[in-house]
Amino acid sequence: MTTPSDDAAQPVPVRVVLPADPVLGHPEQEVVARLWRRRQTEAGWLYLVGLPSYRDLENRRFS
Repeated sequence: MTTPSDDAAQPVPVRVVLPADPVLGHPEQEVVARLWRRRQTEAGWLYLVGLPSYRDLENRRFS
């Protein structure tokens, strides 16, 4: 059984911590995302979060 939240009519800014990746040499990163929806399930909470993306024009890669 799921119960959608009624208090998230507008996307809410949230901070998301992305873990470090020592193999690729990436440090831990913190980004501001948008919380679009949350839902409580029997197993716990599920969140729909929108993360920003950008393109590195020098290397022509998406990040």
